[in-house]
Amino acid sequence: MNKQTVDLLKKIITEESGTLKLDSLPASFNVSRRTFYNYWEEINDYLDSLHCTHAVCFDGRKFQFTGTAAQRDYLAASVNSMTFYEYRLSATERQIIIAATLITSDTPVKNDYFKEIFYVSRNTIINDLQSLRFISKMDPECFQATHDGLVFACPELQKRNLLLQLLGTEIDFNDYFMNQPTNPCIAYLAQHLKFDRYRRLAEISIKKAEGLLELKLSDSDFYRLLTLLIFQITRIESGHMIQGYSTRSHSFNSWEQFSTTIFDQLKDEIAVNPLEIEFFTKTVQGMDLALKLGNSPHDSVFFSLTIRDFLQKISFYYKIDLLSDSLLFEYLCAHITACYHRLKSGRKLDNPYLNETQRQYSRDFEIIKRNIYILENGLNLALNDSETAYILMHILASIERGKFNHYVPNILVTCSAGMATGNFLAMQIHRHFRVNLIDVCSVHKMDEMLASRNVDLIISTVPIESSIVPALTVNVILSESDLTRIRSCLSELESSRIPVLTNSHSESMADLHRFSANEKTAFLNLLSADRIVLDKDIIDWKEGIIAAGELLLWQKKITVNYLHQMIDLVIKYGPYIVIAPGVALAHASPLDGVLEPALSLVRLKTPVCFGDHQYNPVLTILACAVYDTPEYANILILLMTLLRRPDFIQTIQKARNPQTILSYFQTQLPFSSE
Repeated sequence: MNKQTVDLLKKIITEESGTLKLDSLPASFNVSRRTFYNYWEEINDYLDSLHCTHAVCFDGRKFQFTGTAAQRDYLAASVNSMTFYEYRLSATERQIIIAATLITSDTPVKNDYFKEIFYVSRNTIINDLQSLRFISKMDPECFQATHDGLVFACPELQKRNLLLQLLGTEIDFNDYFMNQPTNPCIAYLAQHLKFDRYRRLAEISIKKAEGLLELKLSDSDFYRLLTLLIFQITRIESGHMIQGYSTRSHSFNSWEQFSTTIFDQLKDEIAVNPLEIEFFTKTVQGMDLALKLGNSPHDSVFFSLTIRDFLQKISFYYKIDLLSDSLLFEYLCAHITACYHRLKSGRKLDNPYLNETQRQYSRDFEIIKRNIYILENGLNLALNDSETAYILMHILASIERGKFNHYVPNILVTCSAGMATGNFLAMQIHRHFRVNLIDVCSVHKMDEMLASRNVDLIISTVPIESSIVPALTVNVILSESDLTRIRSCLSELESSRIPVLTNSHSESMADLHRFSANEKTAFLNLLSADRIVLDKDIIDWKEGIIAAGELLLWQKKITVNYLHQMIDLVIKYGPYIVIAPGVALAHASPLDGVLEPALSLVRLKTPVCFGDHQYNPVLTILACAVYDTPEYANILILLMTLLRRPDFIQTIQKARNPQTILSYFQTQLPFSSE
């Protein structure tokens, strides 16, 4: 069997319901329906060799585990202990194992060693080595063939980067860390890289950093960090530390804070030099981690502004103030930041719950889909349906959180897939049951939560063991069977104690933000007639930004550096400042040189294009300079809302003087007399 067939068998024997429908599989496996029939023939032959033919059946529509609990455990153990004769390694898997072996070996390794463990010919090994040389893009002299065997001779940094690059292609250690069945390639690598020896030390360090920095790592992110840290500790402890000169800057950013906090927990256990912390920092920065570490694609004000703008628009559809849910904003910032880095590095996210989400929440999905352009334009990204479904999970979880103020049993929700799915599961539990949700956490944080909180029941998306409180395993999107089992368990809990009830609040419709007199004054003070120029003649978009920026520069509202940064951000991130048809809002970070909050506006004589953007050509360019404060964040949300309105665009096109534009803003502000 190969990786695909082993993964399918693992899914069948670990599926909680015991049934795996064929219709739900092709998308996640990325193969045709017919291919699953071929997979089944291989699986059936393997089951026959283990005398477990009748433990699994396939009727052409679904796979079903029909064996006993003992047979399930036996099959899981058999999968874990497969040899490379039973498990056919792909060329990529062989190359990863070859690289891991050469990198971690202090003595030459002969080709015959690989030939014997892989059960392949000598020519296959030679071809794998040639492919590895090509993939590594290193000097051919790094692969030195001696009389005693092959030696990987290059600096430690190059060795690590190569192996991490290869591991990132298709190796996922999540199942290994969660004690689930895994394939022989992963089992071999985990043993070879000494995962068990240093796992506990690395886990404690990451968990402490997670607590000190008040992070909420998903299990997936936690295990990716764990893989990196174990590998790094293994290299350090074997005497292979990175050597050279540090290129670390004097500024101390949030990623360095995260790395330093982790290695502070290790300083009494291992020898660490600044280069090791720098290596960890740079490697983590390249991961698409959903961390609340200020790693937004551009400055924090306008990144969070885009998300706030999106939430405000969605609030109109649901008639509630999503902006008041700080937890939603926190989770959404972390998720979309990770999404930004993931897509910019060319990685796409596969959401296994997409089809069910679209089916069960079709209207909600369409609302998010209709307004996703706000995030896409603000971040210059194309968000697919998988990303949209995860964002919807965050939104629906927030909506449900706002409906109730009391619950009875204390419930802990655990999920290994991430905070979006965990919160989405919690939302569904809220919808169907009266419970007190203690927290939503990753599986690796469960023991810590049980030790510090009063929990009556754990509801998890993956099988877990707990001797302290009962635990239920359910699907991320609750099925009727899941609801029945939860209802039964809650009934048992409630029958064993006297329920405590409090007065419930009726659901209310929260009004969206209306501006106070002070906020309205602050907004109107940003723009004045002498900072509005009509029919400016320019050549391209750069000159357009300069024309708008100079209006602020001449009045000493910004520095020259701020003007340069407005242009550099567009060069670096693309035309994300084009926020509406024909309208661009240029800006930079307040730290780049905001001297006093101000806004300028230039209407061009001839529209210009900002690269490849759906809102080209641009007629109006605004330059914005504000402080990074909640007050100005609210003001900018309103500004972006007004700039997208058709009547604003019409006003700009027809305006004969600056006063017409000022009058538009004065009359359109939502004003509260309170």
